Amino acid sequence: MAQQSWILRFGELGLKSKVVRRSFQRALRRNLVQLSKNASVPILRSRLRDFDVVYSEAPTEEVEDLICHGLGIVAMERIVEISDNPDPHLIAQLVLERHLRVGEARTFGVRIKRLGKKEEWDSQSYARALGSKLIEMDPTLTVNLSNPEWWVKIILEPGKVSSIEKRTLGPGGLPTGVQGDVLAQLRTRDDVLSCFLIMRRGSRIIPVLDSQQSHVEVLKKWDPFIGVRSRTKDDKNRTFQRPAWGVVGLSIEEAEPFIERREEAIKTTPLCTLNPLCGWTEKEKQALWLHLESPSLHRPHPDTTTWFQ
Repeated sequence: MAQQSWILRFGELGLKSKVVRRSFQRALRRNLVQLSKNASVPILRSRLRDFDVVYSEAPTEEVEDLICHGLGIVAMERIVEISDNPDPHLIAQLVLERHLRVGEARTFGVRIKRLGKKEEWDSQSYARALGSKLIEMDPTLTVNLSNPEWWVKIILEPGKVSSIEKRTLGPGGLPTGVQGDVLAQLRTRDDVLSCFLIMRRGSRIIPVLDSQQSHVEVLKKWDPFIGVRSRTKDDKNRTFQRPAWGVVGLSIEEAEPFIERREEAIKTTPLCTLNPLCGWTEKEKQALWLHLESPSLHRPHPDTTTWFQ
């Protein structure tokens, strides 16, 4: 199978400071690479100027399902190389050949991302030329740059023109392991859902006591390092193991032997009992469970607007 590529969109990570953003992105890449090894879906991670890109020769559905398990990824955009000739007439023809609604009345807009040395075209002049050729070849098209039915997204590189074919939403959130550790006793489905919500905010789950291995395996598809204690550095640049800061599915008294606070720590965070499912309806829990099992097919919440706010 031919190699395909996907641009990864990180969203919330872009709001962090430069140092924190790099740290979080390293954690995300490390998690994604290990997930690919566990799932036997080979990927090659690289950079395309400002973009994080994943390349793979594995089946499209398997790669996109894998990326949908990458906490911290807001969306992925599948890229297809369509020509080594940037001629707008040729590119318009090739783009229309890949479009399913040719001849139907619809609105469209053109977006161009130019990479590398500026040559004959800049982004705006190429967008105008390509848009003109598209209308010439398919007169049913009308321009709408605010909310078109069809975005034509082109990456213009020296010697190569690619099209962004499809955008798929990811799970969002933060990569696991960047916000400390939470102790959990995974006995019920609600425990698993609670832990997933905590993982989505960047914390690593440490299963203890009577946690069921089947529940651990479900969460391991999202965090390949589940159960591995996070480490950080003190003011003298010495590495140490972080103490857990929260518990799910057990009491604070039961969790006490597993916290592993440092004896020399001057200030410690009080242990918190977490209940992220508070206020959730059974319908919402069922939607979240479906997402947990098949994130590429199911969104995490029936009311997506409320979920992301």
